[in-house]
Amino acid sequence: MLSRKTTYGVIGTLIFICGLVSCSVEKNTSLSRNFHNLTSHYNAYFNGYESYGQGIENANRTIRNDYNRVLDLFLYEDEAVNSAVSSDMKRAIDKATKVITFHSITAKPKVKEGNQSAKDKEFYNKNEYNKWVDDSYMLMGKAYMYQGEFFLATETFKHVLVTFPKEDIRYLAMIWLSRAYIMIGEEREAERILTTLADEDALPKEYLHDYYSTRSQFYLKSEEYYPAADQLELAMEQKGISKEEKIRYTYILAQLYEASGHNSLALEKYKRVTRYSPPYEMAFNARVSMAEVFESGKSNSDDLKKLLRKMLKDSKNLEYLDQIYFALGNIAMEEGEREVAIEYYQLSVSTSVRNQYQKGYSSLTLAEIFYEDPDYILSSAYYDSAVSFLDGDYPGYAGLASLSASLGNLVYNISTYELEDSVQILAALPEEQRLAVIDGIIEEVRKEEEEARLAEQQAMQDMAFNQSMLYGQNQIQGGQEAQQGGQWYFYNLNAKSFGQPEFRMKWGDRELEDNWRRKSKRTLTQVTQEEGSEADTLDGGTATQVLDNKTREFYLVDIPLSDSTMKISDVRLEDALFNMGVIYKDQLLDYEEAIKSFKELISRYPETERGPSAHYYLYELSNSIQNPTEAQYYTSQLSVLYPESHFAMLLNNPNYLQELQEEEMKVVRYYEGLYTLYQQQSFNEVIVGADRAFILYADDPLIPKFQYLRAMALGALDGNEVMKVALDTLISQYPSSEEGLQAQEIIDYMFMEFPEIKEADQAAEAEIIYTAVDSTQEHYFLLAVHATQNVNQVSFDLLNHNLDNFNQYDLSIDLIEMLDSYNTLVVKLFNNAEGATRYLQDIEENRDTILAELTQSQFRLMIISLDNFGTLSERKEITPYYLFYQKHYLKQAE
Repeated sequence: MLSRKTTYGVIGTLIFICGLVSCSVEKNTSLSRNFHNLTSHYNAYFNGYESYGQGIENANRTIRNDYNRVLDLFLYEDEAVNSAVSSDMKRAIDKATKVITFHSITAKPKVKEGNQSAKDKEFYNKNEYNKWVDDSYMLMGKAYMYQGEFFLATETFKHVLVTFPKEDIRYLAMIWLSRAYIMIGEEREAERILTTLADEDALPKEYLHDYYSTRSQFYLKSEEYYPAADQLELAMEQKGISKEEKIRYTYILAQLYEASGHNSLALEKYKRVTRYSPPYEMAFNARVSMAEVFESGKSNSDDLKKLLRKMLKDSKNLEYLDQIYFALGNIAMEEGEREVAIEYYQLSVSTSVRNQYQKGYSSLTLAEIFYEDPDYILSSAYYDSAVSFLDGDYPGYAGLASLSASLGNLVYNISTYELEDSVQILAALPEEQRLAVIDGIIEEVRKEEEEARLAEQQAMQDMAFNQSMLYGQNQIQGGQEAQQGGQWYFYNLNAKSFGQPEFRMKWGDRELEDNWRRKSKRTLTQVTQEEGSEADTLDGGTATQVLDNKTREFYLVDIPLSDSTMKISDVRLEDALFNMGVIYKDQLLDYEEAIKSFKELISRYPETERGPSAHYYLYELSNSIQNPTEAQYYTSQLSVLYPESHFAMLLNNPNYLQELQEEEMKVVRYYEGLYTLYQQQSFNEVIVGADRAFILYADDPLIPKFQYLRAMALGALDGNEVMKVALDTLISQYPSSEEGLQAQEIIDYMFMEFPEIKEADQAAEAEIIYTAVDSTQEHYFLLAVHATQNVNQVSFDLLNHNLDNFNQYDLSIDLIEMLDSYNTLVVKLFNNAEGATRYLQDIEENRDTILAELTQSQFRLMIISLDNFGTLSERKEITPYYLFYQKHYLKQAE
């Protein structure tokens, strides 16, 4: 092999010779081919390949692995890598482009005289005579892949297949093209190519590593983990695998075996990773994962537990304590030590510093454990945490969120039930005994708060120590430490990092507000309002004294000591019991608890309005738990207590649903008959028939359709105004129905096509919303200017007019925007209607000065009382009031 010095000497000689004989790419001679092959290889292509290799090294340094899921098989799958290596890959692409642009030889060589051998013919028919051009295209395509430009990579690899259809490099292009297809979501195309390659006996051995790893990626993307592992094992058996790839692939193999349920194989691979001297984070996660795949009875856990406990003591692992505790919890759970496992999982949640996923996953694990007990209250708390910390793309997240909501609703109703039940018991006690119970509760609260304070103090000290150790490892030594130490607290990031967790540990996430320290915000105002009175302060306001949970008053306010408050308590308790039963039955499928809730409901409140529903649910639940005797009992109870209820009829009449359906069809057929009459223009019969339907089928869902049909018939007989009244009735009664929305569309169309109808409607509305004229009341003058005109100029002219003629009255001008295309100037204040009218007359007399730029249709003058101005300011429509003004001011003046 030539040394670099010798190579450069050869290149120099060739350049000199080619300068003499003109080694152009337009000429295809042995000399020109050798020249361009040599310069391509040791100049542009060499530099491009070096840059590509540098990019791969940067990718290995940049990648931030998410060990909570199966790692990406290839580094270019990470967007952070795409950005980090972009400049290196751009240089590789530029160098490859240079080879293709300046050294590609497509000109045909001279044909030899005489007969041509098959080899000569094959050589003559080649598309490219520079052997580094195909490599340059492949280099360019792979660089595009690392840049994340997968569509460009796809086109590049396709070009290689078209241009070099018989070269071995076509196999490599097919492999990388399938990778590009996988990245752009074209899995079918990728599968087609990989299937084709599987049948190729001529696939070069040096490409087998790329081929098998690509097949592994294909299976991995479709979550077929065991086939993916099988192909990756084959890839690792091939030559050419780097140390970094060996470590990464082994870890991925372990994850794939774990995901496919082959825990023994996963354990073996995780152990192997630790022996390959991987990066610390990968080694740590491999050791923790060994605990996750541990199976009791198949291997000894003592060494594994010893290793994990040793890791707990290592200061480098402070930010990983949550994962270590979780791993120990898994081992304990696998060995049947449930309580020990729960303690470890709770430690995992409480020690989580940065890893939101682990905090969420540990919470989810606890939630599932307590749900199986079942302890719904604890389960709800941990499900709530899990939903908060896990990302929305976590598998089954929607189901978790739904279950969390159901449990939260259940816990709310359980809390309501327990509270109301407890306060009713206290209400039944003699006052002295009641106060003694409350005093005992207060003493218990004091004791619990002191214990909590001590526990929080210890937890804060532990957290501060952990944080200081954690940040102490990461902090830059020397001058930067000194600089940070002298900063004010709120500028000192380290100090803030200690203080914020301490605050949250003690107080939770509190808003910045008054009395933020108190969990209970019950105030004296709230208490007195519940009792129907207010506590007055010296300035006439309302007191906002906060009650302390260590006083009798704090507890007494919730005890129903009057008939009215006892009724309120009963309603809450009744609702809670029913809601609990429904949630147990329909959402949690806990039939035994549902039965308990419904039974207590009908026992405690035999006259409850929910009696029919509760008895029917008990009938259903009895059947679900295969208790026919109980089911029959509740069937008879429904018949005796609620014989007219739908539930009783459903159980006692086997044809009830069919009869109900037939009854509903009567209404449908009746409506269809009226609609036929409408089509036949028998409008009077439609109106009479609709009026009859309102009586016969008053509560039927088809009533809006009858009203709509009647309105159309009225319009056909009596005109648009009558039809509008009928449509208004429909809208007021059924605003959200399909017919109500259609009615509104018709009215909007009528207003646009028939302005007189809209005006009549606005005039009628004005009579309702505006009060009768009181000429003695203070009044304002209004000048409404159309939105298309310059209201600022009008305001300026009006102001000058006031200064010249009404300066002594100290009049002011305000501007309010209306919703109906008018901006309105408000001149105030006049003592009565007469004064405002005189001002309006003065404006009319001087309109050529003040309103010179406006035509009569572009403005409106009017006056308004103080009360009616308040209504106008809320509704912001000038036209209805102007119609009111014309009727009540102008016509009366005439």
